[in-house]
Parts: sequence; C-alpha cells; structure tokens
Amino acid sequence: MKRSGFTLIEIMMVLMITGTLAGVFLPRLSFFFEPPSATLQRAIEEATDTALSGVPVRLKIDTEEISQRGFIVAEALMKKEEPEDSLSVFLGTNLTRPTVLEWQNVKLKNLPENEGWKFEPEIINFFTDGSCTPARITWASRNTTERDADEYILTVTGYCVMVEKE
Repeated sequence: MKRSGFTLIEIMMVLMITGTLAGVFLPRLSFFFEPPSATLQRAIEEATDTALSGVPVRLKIDTEEISQRGFIVAEALMKKEEPEDSLSVFLGTNLTRPTVLEWQNVKLKNLPENEGWKFEPEIINFFTDGSCTPARITWASRNTTERDADEYILTVTGYCVMVEKE
C-alpha cells in the first residue's frame, strides 16, 4: 500500500528554499516602504552637508490651497544668472555689477516625495556653519487627523527626533 503525501525531507527542503528567498528579497522590498521619519532624517543630513559645502540651503513647503500641508521643496542660495542675450553681457559691462544671489530650486536626492508635511516656522534654513533653524515638523497622511499626525523636533544642530504621543 503506497501512501500519498510529502516526506519530512521534502517539506524541510521547501521551507529552506522559501526562507532563503525571503531572506534575500524582504530587505530589498522594505526599502520601498521606508517610514517618513527615515526619509526626513536623510533629507536633513543632505541639506546640512550641502550647506557645509558653502551653499546655504532652505527647506519649505509647497502647500496646497485647502490645507497648510504639502510637499517639501529644497532651495539653494545661488548666483543669479544674466540672460545670454542681455546687452550688458554683450558690452561686457556686467563685470562691474555686484553679484546678485537668489533662492533657486535644487533637487536633493533624499527629499521625501510624499505630501502631508508642515513646518513651524514655515522655512527651515541650513547655514554654512552646520547649524539650522530649529523647527517643529509634522507629517500626516490623507487619512490621519491633525491630532494623530507624526511630530518631529529639529534642533539647531540638525538632530531630528520624533515626539512620542501619550
């Protein structure tokens, strides 16, 4: 009489292969589901590093009309470019003008891409000495109430910590 079913060795081999595949692919998948606090911390570190290289950076919120929440936008203080067809460039007289600096949008690699952010104060400046404007940062998804929003405190030194809820 022949019994149908799997032997213990066959079951253990399937579990071992499944465990190996899970161990390889789960860390790669978890990268795509990174919590907002991790992306915020990396964006702050990148803004601080950029400012330490000599270019002041600021983060601000591109808000929606209805709410005070929105996307984080990065700007850097850069030299204003003269248009190429300008008469002063053609005549060479722009060399005597003082350098004009203006805030221009800059792409930070680690900037959070999701919406729902709010800053208090509305702009966070990162200075060339490594310091930044202290701020209260909150993030709420569309389904989250204002009371249940994640809250972070950014210190002058660029350290960001999540505020625990009671």
